[in-house]
Amino acid sequence: MAYSLLETLSTMKLAVTLTCSLIIVMTAAWLGGYVAPDPMGHQTNLVRFCDTVGMKSSELVDSRTCGKNNELPSLANGYADNTSASSLVMWTQFPHANSGLSMSKWFQFMASSMTVELNDDAEHQYHPGAKLSFEATLAYKDNLNDSEWTVMAESLQEWDFHCTREHQSWNCDQINFFELGSCHHATYLVNLRLPTYKGKNKLIGTLDDIWITEIHQNGGFTKVLLGLRSFFCQVTLLVFGFYLHRVYHTHTSVTLLQKAVGSLGFSLVLLNAPVECISLFKDVPGLLIWSDIRQGAFYAFLVLFLIVFMGEHSAEKGNTTWKSYKYPIFFTAFTSGSLLVFDMSERGRQLWDPFHSVWSNESSRWWGMFFISSALFMMSLDVLYLFYLSYKAVSSLRAKIHGLRNVAESQRHHYKMALRRVFGVCVSTVLVGIMTVVLFAVMQYSEVSMKWDEVRGVNFNSGGYLTIYALANVYALNLLLLYSPAAKSSDVDDISEQKHLIANGPTILQLATKDNQD
Repeated sequence: MAYSLLETLSTMKLAVTLTCSLIIVMTAAWLGGYVAPDPMGHQTNLVRFCDTVGMKSSELVDSRTCGKNNELPSLANGYADNTSASSLVMWTQFPHANSGLSMSKWFQFMASSMTVELNDDAEHQYHPGAKLSFEATLAYKDNLNDSEWTVMAESLQEWDFHCTREHQSWNCDQINFFELGSCHHATYLVNLRLPTYKGKNKLIGTLDDIWITEIHQNGGFTKVLLGLRSFFCQVTLLVFGFYLHRVYHTHTSVTLLQKAVGSLGFSLVLLNAPVECISLFKDVPGLLIWSDIRQGAFYAFLVLFLIVFMGEHSAEKGNTTWKSYKYPIFFTAFTSGSLLVFDMSERGRQLWDPFHSVWSNESSRWWGMFFISSALFMMSLDVLYLFYLSYKAVSSLRAKIHGLRNVAESQRHHYKMALRRVFGVCVSTVLVGIMTVVLFAVMQYSEVSMKWDEVRGVNFNSGGYLTIYALANVYALNLLLLYSPAAKSSDVDDISEQKHLIANGPTILQLATKDNQD
């Protein structure tokens, strides 16, 4: 079995590698905290009401077509004027109509939610178990001066409408309105109708106002993220190419650990490929799904590597195969498959119907929760098994370090250094995991982030996101580099000592097997 660079690299070179890694992570944190804006931006619009009597049924409603004579100040005016539900259209525009602003292709995606406010009308009360039905039309135009809109989606949706009574008003759950996997056009128009045929919307009560909140990725954050991703993509290709060259030119059989590292490297190449640049030139709504798939693939292969890594250094047998880890592999595959099925049922369907959501009714909601719960359960089994292997690996490595008293003095220093380096990889794995969880918690704790943003000018949301991204990259790149097979005589400072070790001494894994047998 060939030596790896982790075993043979000089302490000085290893220190330089780790220092460069730390500088990269700190640079990413600085870019996120002080340069990039918040990852997400939003705007909230109050829908406007229009009485479309006298207008063509197929005509889209906006500020030009509705006009002052047809526009209603509020729904209350519509009720007072006996405006029929069939002629009432609610509309809004992103960005705001007549603002002169436009959406940007750098926004990458658009998602929206709808909040319905009910009027406390004694005659038409909300009834529990009501269903909210709406006919929605989404259109766009690329030139703000154009008068014609291009329809991109039309849909009839029905949602379980849940509201609770609080004091003298109703508090209704938000509704996932629409989601687009790209933001390729200058402005978007939404038309909304609430049908009343076949008994629809009879139990929802009296509507007062409807608010629609649009969420997108900030363009400034996209530019910083794509710049960082392009940098990591080039570094990943170089390191992955170096790893493959070393693996396939050592004239030895490829070990299970090397296969796991290679799979992790391939998933890292997919993760860092800046394919989002395509959306700047062409409308590609499927990129959002692709982003989910590649992130899931990376974390799945990362978990598999950790299991193989910990298992190889805690195994009592030197030669293991994928069958030795069939249960954790099944857990990981089931988790990834469940999340993929959920993602395709949600965002996959939204490719042709952006108003679709699995959370709209009880039946689809149950299936959505089933796949998510199943994935979380299998993931928890994976984590527990990984903790068990980590404990065995750390205990085994510590025992081997203490058991080096029986090894010859000429070899003891090299074995001890190599085992301590492997022990360091185990510890760094735990630290990276802890830092990722802490940074994610800080990102979610919005109140703390807002206070720090005001006091010190630090953007914790962007900083945390880019730091996590850099940490994952640096960790995986170091694994690719340090677990590359060493050259025959160029990666150890003392060449004669290396020849002596290759001739008379075992590698770390062989030493582990010998110690376990003793």
